[in-house]
Amino acid sequence: MSASRAPLTVQERTALHCAIKARHGARCFYCTRNFRSRPMRRKTLDHYVPHRIWPGWHVDNLVLACERCNLAKADTLPRPLVWLLLAVYRPENWELTA
Repeated sequence: MSASRAPLTVQERTALHCAIKARHGARCFYCTRNFRSRPMRRKTLDHYVPHRIWPGWHVDNLVLACERCNLAKADTLPRPLVWLLLAVYRPENWELTA
């Protein structure tokens, strides 16, 4: 279960949205659907590394995601990050199998 999160003010949330949009554009980080072409698609701030692992609202750990992708990811680690961790931190005599 996630640790309790301190709520963001409207100004903080807006500043985070602007910083993330400048970095990745106005699209969902996971499905790449554009928020501008679909204004009814609800955008959310998602913790790339789940909040329970990396708590806080640091912009380096946040991405814009549509509500559907954010709910689908839930509090799991993204696959590219899991593969990176397995490649870098795998124990001796341990093999990845397909």
